[in-house]
Amino acid sequence: MKRIPVGPLRAFDMAARTLNLSAAAEEMNVTHAAVSRQVKQLEERLRVKLFERLPRGLKLTAHGALLAEGTREAFDRLASALEDVSIPAVRRKLTISTFASLSARWLMPRVQSFAERFPDADLRVITSTRLVDFSREDVDIAIRFGGGNYPGLHVIPLFQPRDIVVCAPSLLRRGLKLETLADLNNFPLLHDDSYHSWERWLAAAGVKDVNPRRGVICGDRNSMLQAALEGQGVALTSGVFGANDLAAGRLVQVFSNAVSSRFAIYAVCLPRRLSDPLVSGTLEWLAAEATTSPDAHVPAP
Repeated sequence: MKRIPVGPLRAFDMAARTLNLSAAAEEMNVTHAAVSRQVKQLEERLRVKLFERLPRGLKLTAHGALLAEGTREAFDRLASALEDVSIPAVRRKLTISTFASLSARWLMPRVQSFAERFPDADLRVITSTRLVDFSREDVDIAIRFGGGNYPGLHVIPLFQPRDIVVCAPSLLRRGLKLETLADLNNFPLLHDDSYHSWERWLAAAGVKDVNPRRGVICGDRNSMLQAALEGQGVALTSGVFGANDLAAGRLVQVFSNAVSSRFAIYAVCLPRRLSDPLVSGTLEWLAAEATTSPDAHVPAP
């Protein structure tokens, strides 16, 4: 049998679906006569009757029902294939692993910037305090707080945080003075997960008459800053973590002293991933965002 043109098969399929030539013609945006002619041509080609013509519509014959089953499946599959190829390419996903306080205080306020720079990619952020095993985990880039010695990884320095003393404005309106470093004795000290930050800050500032081992250990820097925002005490923060709250007046810097942290914040990835434009581009974006952050000092590599 010679090949049958698609036109008559499409006309038959639509007539079989609607069981009405006028409705089929409307769906195909052609005339009633055109659909009728193509169905008739198909019947002549196949030498079988496909429809019973009724006063108010059509009825499939046995041969027509058999053919309709095949054309319905074929045209449905064709429509699905056309839809698949018309859908934009699958969006890329870029996964960054970092610690919770940096995610909440610095990275999350910049997700719109990421979307504008990489409109065809979606950002996925996961938080963890442990180092990433790039060979086993679905992570593209990690941002960590440490000494910068990450063997086998490509390392980009982002920040050298400088700790400053902050509190909520409401805390200063309660009558107690906070004008000298010694006045810190009048307020609860808020700590992240240990006393180390306050011990180091007070030592660097030459303060010996304030006990750094008192106050509240909050678990992490994010929780500590939330406690400070609620007026629960005095905390240490840096531009990396506190810039938005300081700019909005939710926190105020109490003293001018700023003590550089022992560690810095770095972005790391596998060296071979630098050949991926999305990974290398994201590293460039992170570095650019870091340079515009208040009080963020990029350490030497």
